[in-house]
Amino acid sequence: MNYRDFGNTGLKVSEIGLGCSRIGRGVFYNNERESVRVLNRAYELGINFFDTSDTYRYGQSEELIGRVFKGRRNQLIIASKVGNLASPLGRIGKKLHPLLMPVRHLIQPFTNPLKKLWKPRRDFSSKHIKQSIEKSLTRLQTDYLDLYQLHNPPTWVLERGEVFETLDYLKDQGKIRLYGVSAHTIGDAIQCLNNPNISSLQVVFNMLEQEAVKELLPSAEKKGIAIIARIPLARGLLTKEMIVQTGPPTDRKKLQIARAKVEELSFLINGERTLSQAALQFVLHRSHVSVVIPGTRKVKHLEDNIKAPETPTLTKEELKRITLLSQ
Repeated sequence: MNYRDFGNTGLKVSEIGLGCSRIGRGVFYNNERESVRVLNRAYELGINFFDTSDTYRYGQSEELIGRVFKGRRNQLIIASKVGNLASPLGRIGKKLHPLLMPVRHLIQPFTNPLKKLWKPRRDFSSKHIKQSIEKSLTRLQTDYLDLYQLHNPPTWVLERGEVFETLDYLKDQGKIRLYGVSAHTIGDAIQCLNNPNISSLQVVFNMLEQEAVKELLPSAEKKGIAIIARIPLARGLLTKEMIVQTGPPTDRKKLQIARAKVEELSFLINGERTLSQAALQFVLHRSHVSVVIPGTRKVKHLEDNIKAPETPTLTKEELKRITLLSQ
């Protein structure tokens, strides 16, 4: 495993971390044992950066991380998030989980349309953040977080800036070492560059979504702000497993366009490198990126991701063709 500077914080992070949104059981997934295996195997392979949230798997993602790494806390860099609230559908699903599991194959096709009935619920008030950090620390079985991130805050929250006063307070209290923003858009991330106390920015960056390259990455590097690259495999499009689309026609059209671009990337696949490994290599090619956080619930996918830096390096010609694909 290679390690990189986490901005100018003095921390060294594994260049491949673990996105933990799929760690723990869900309404239609209940293999907790495999999640535990993924966490332990990630640690064995040299991963020291684990990115989670208080809403991932209704808090169970944090709980499992706390349980698995009890006694090894000082060897990890744990990043969590705050601000998103569980949807009504999610809360119902959590309560009815034992009843839904036997019939999950009948219900699952209808979940995406149902999700669209509710707008995302968020709370970035000082009261909510102070309450949430205590709950996260309890679930993680620790007395501090290495990194606490605002979870896709609306632009107006960033513009007002009051939320950062709360994060500064938590930092002064020793509850968090550093704080950052998991930005919903690249524009929001660029706006955050003006805050002198932000240590990191988490943004979408992959072969199909390269908006971060032009302005954000070089500006963040100049200011010493770490970049966390999320969704590097484009929600599964840049892997062997294709997504089942059950959303409205507009979403299906976007998916068709994305899949067509993926087909154009087939030149990256050879006997020594998979498409997903090439995708991770592409993100890590940017020295401004501190850590990339692919998520998985299976050990075999984790091990495949970890091998990405060992596969043949992308050539200048390959990098050029990938870059042209986004234009």
